[in-house]
Amino acid sequence: MKYTFYGVCGSHPSCSSLPNINHTACVGIETADFILIFDAGSGIINLANDLTHSNKPIFIVFSHFHYDHIIGLPYFAPLYDPNKRVTFIYPNPKKIKSLFPKIFDPHFFPIPFDQLPKPLEVADCSFGDQYGFSLTPYQLNHPGGCYGYRFSYQNKDLIYATDNQLTRDNISIFANLFQKCDVLIHDCYFFDETQTELKTWGHTFLPDLLTLSHQANIKELCLFHFKPDIEQPYINKMKHFIDTESTKANHSFICRFPYDGLSLEL
Repeated sequence: MKYTFYGVCGSHPSCSSLPNINHTACVGIETADFILIFDAGSGIINLANDLTHSNKPIFIVFSHFHYDHIIGLPYFAPLYDPNKRVTFIYPNPKKIKSLFPKIFDPHFFPIPFDQLPKPLEVADCSFGDQYGFSLTPYQLNHPGGCYGYRFSYQNKDLIYATDNQLTRDNISIFANLFQKCDVLIHDCYFFDETQTELKTWGHTFLPDLLTLSHQANIKELCLFHFKPDIEQPYINKMKHFIDTESTKANHSFICRFPYDGLSLEL
C-alpha cells in the first residue's frame, strides 16, 4: 500500500519558483483493491493520469468544499468514463448532493452536472466497511467547517488533517485524537508570521504543529497545505527550527516536506 501526494499547496496553485510544489490539496492511497483519494484540488487532474489503466474502484473523500479542495473535480477524467466506478464519501452525503450541481453549473463549467455519464454515487464514512477499511472523521478548526480523517487499513493508520488551526485550547484535544497513528498529514500553512493578524484563517503555525507532534508521539509527520508563495529559504528556516525544537523536546521522529509526485509506503 502506498500514498502519493498530488497537490500540497493551500489557497491556490503555487506561484513560487519551486519546481515540485504546484497543485492544491490531493493525496491518493492505492491498495491492491481500491484507490482512495483525499480531496479534489488541482492535483487530482494529474492523479487521473495514473488511473488510465486501472479498473480499481475509486473513492474520493472530501475534507470540505473550499475552492482549493474541489477545483480539480470537474477535470477528473474518470468522471466521464462510464466504465470507472467513482464513489464520493463525506459524513453528510446530502451536502454533496446539494453542492455538486452548483460546481458543474453551466455558468462556471461547460458540462452540466446532469450530463455526466453515470448517476452520482455518494456514501458516508461507514462505506469503507465493505472494503475492509475504516474512516473516522474528526471536526477540525477551520472557518465554514472541515473534517479530518483517520484511515485505518491492515493495521496501518494514516490521518489526513488539512485546514486545521491549532490553538492553546485545542492542541491537547487533537493530540489525544491523533495518538498511535503511523502517519500524520497536517496543515502547516504558516511558520513565524504574526499570529495576531492571521488567527482567524483556520491554518496552523509550525511551532504549534511541533507541540502537537511531541504530545501525540507522532512517528512520521508530513507537512501539508503550504502557502502558495513558499520558497526554499523559508523551507530551510522551517527545517532548522524543527531540528532545534525536536532536540529540545527529545522527540525523534520523521518530518517530511512533501512535494507533488512523492510516493511513500504505508
